[in-house]
Amino acid sequence: MKRLAFLILSLVCFSFAFSMTNIVVYDQMALVSSNVAIKDGNGTFMIPTTNGAIPESLLISANGTYEYHSAESYTLDYFLKKFLGMIVQFEFTSGSTDIVKNVRILCANPVIIQNVENGKVYFSPSGQFIFPSFPQIDSQNYFIVSADASSLSYSYLTNGIGWKAYYTLNLDNGLMTGNVELWNKTDTTFRNFNLSILSGNPFTSSTNQPQVMKAFVAYMPSPSMPEEQSVEGYKIYNYGKVEALDSNSTVFLPLFSKKVKVEKLNIVYNPSQNLTNAVQVSRVFHDFPVPAGTVSLYKTDNGVTYFLGQTNITDTASGISLELSYGQNFDLAAQSIEVQRTMVSKDLYNHYYQVTAINSSSTSQSLWIYVSIPPDATVISKPSVKFERTSTTQIRFYLDLGPNSKEVFTYGLQTSY
Repeated sequence: MKRLAFLILSLVCFSFAFSMTNIVVYDQMALVSSNVAIKDGNGTFMIPTTNGAIPESLLISANGTYEYHSAESYTLDYFLKKFLGMIVQFEFTSGSTDIVKNVRILCANPVIIQNVENGKVYFSPSGQFIFPSFPQIDSQNYFIVSADASSLSYSYLTNGIGWKAYYTLNLDNGLMTGNVELWNKTDTTFRNFNLSILSGNPFTSSTNQPQVMKAFVAYMPSPSMPEEQSVEGYKIYNYGKVEALDSNSTVFLPLFSKKVKVEKLNIVYNPSQNLTNAVQVSRVFHDFPVPAGTVSLYKTDNGVTYFLGQTNITDTASGISLELSYGQNFDLAAQSIEVQRTMVSKDLYNHYYQVTAINSSSTSQSLWIYVSIPPDATVISKPSVKFERTSTTQIRFYLDLGPNSKEVFTYGLQTSY
């Protein structure tokens, strides 16, 4: 939480330079800041908030104290507290007979009432109350701040506002397009404010819940591509002035539309004795940051556009390639069978595996095969077999398969027990 508080202070200073009211949106919450709080007739500041405001997150520009008022609503408990100690009517339910009596409310939780006629006391009785009137309620959420200042700048965090990125990748031309789903599930409509979204992973004390993917259904009026900049190790996308973000709404904003370099890969991970289909992977090279989100891949063939698959990505910095696993290759598969095991010495063994790779398509295809191995294993292989030890616990074989072809090779692992 300390890291997040430091970031909030940085962003408050960063935001005030733009306009009077600013919203910085994180993946599951938002920072609302302003410098327009004015004292009321009672000498205090009333700062309206959303119904998702986090009370302990308030930051103010002067020394002072504050309390948080949560919106009131008409509930039985509210009525009981408002009429506590007063006489109301109560309709007792007893079998098939309903009897209305005048009672005094002694306690709201648990419900305790007293019959004013005979003095009998009832604990959580069966029946219903009949109140003489509606008490007034204050349905707003707000902070009441006492500070020795004529004006006040403030910020607070709120749940119920968040964003997620969705991308489309066209494999025909390498065009990658990003859009932002921005939701406001609070009871507050924001008008004429500066909007920024933050990409990164600030530490908080709560666990974020994953969002379910939705179709692109609406766009905020007149959005433009955001200005990107870095703040304290995070990426900020500033959309500038926004006219309105309605309560309980979801809108979509453009993030970017840029060309990328795409390389097609087919990968089999730890093939078993049964044929395992290759996973199709697009390796994407980009020179710009890509926030975490969901990528959908498309390709057009003979005038028909096909959806190829979808995968989630994490925050990826500029220059670090994305590997997008999006589906299985129907025509490309591999299997691995242990064919021999020999003892070299008391605690040393050689294991030999036969790998078979099949390409059933009419085009040439390359295949990578990843195999997990013990960290102390020595790889035994012929010079004709192309492989690389990618780590102490993994090796990767490279195959180029011609049309309608099959390739078989053998390798060994020397391990100790």
